[in-house]
Amino acid sequence: MNSKKIWLVAMVFGLIAAGMMYFLVTENTNQTVEPATTTTEEEKKDEETEEDEAKTAKASGDGEESQTEEPDEFTGNEMIPVSEGNRAMTMEVTDVTGVAGFIEAGAFVDVVGVMTVPEDYRDTQHDSATLLLENVKVLAIGHAADDEETMKRYQMVTVELSPKQGLALGFATRYELYLMLRQEGDNKLAPKDTHIHEDDLHEGVFK
Repeated sequence: MNSKKIWLVAMVFGLIAAGMMYFLVTENTNQTVEPATTTTEEEKKDEETEEDEAKTAKASGDGEESQTEEPDEFTGNEMIPVSEGNRAMTMEVTDVTGVAGFIEAGAFVDVVGVMTVPEDYRDTQHDSATLLLENVKVLAIGHAADDEETMKRYQMVTVELSPKQGLALGFATRYELYLMLRQEGDNKLAPKDTHIHEDDLHEGVFK
């Protein structure tokens, strides 16, 4: 074999060897890169899953916050609007005269006045209790600036009256006044000038 053939064979084997080496290197590179690509996709999916969970948790948290929001701050007592032609008038009461705190705005009451005879007329007249006003609507209880606890122990009752009723109540405030709470839907009125004298209570008791 001459030198030319030897060189030719060497070149052929060299090309074949180079081709095989190239093929092996390329395949190894692909095998190395693919796992990296797969890992990246898995990480991306994990990140997306974490983001979705975070959004879900946030949405759930927002819902809980909205459900546990504190109620609006108490702004004090409110008064029912006065109907046309009438007036609002406030009277002072105690636990006893104000029905032990059971009166609410919107209720209806009767006003009882316990009248004491002046000293100059005691020989001819007697103390008496009269049904001063009937079926009077309560517009508010307590003071406008009362808090919730103070409101439960109200000392003021605001009622709706006609102008003439207001004059009668204003005059009667010099006496001891009591409220009688009506049953809901009870509009029945007592006979005019319903009252009782102190000596009526004594009848049959004192001799």
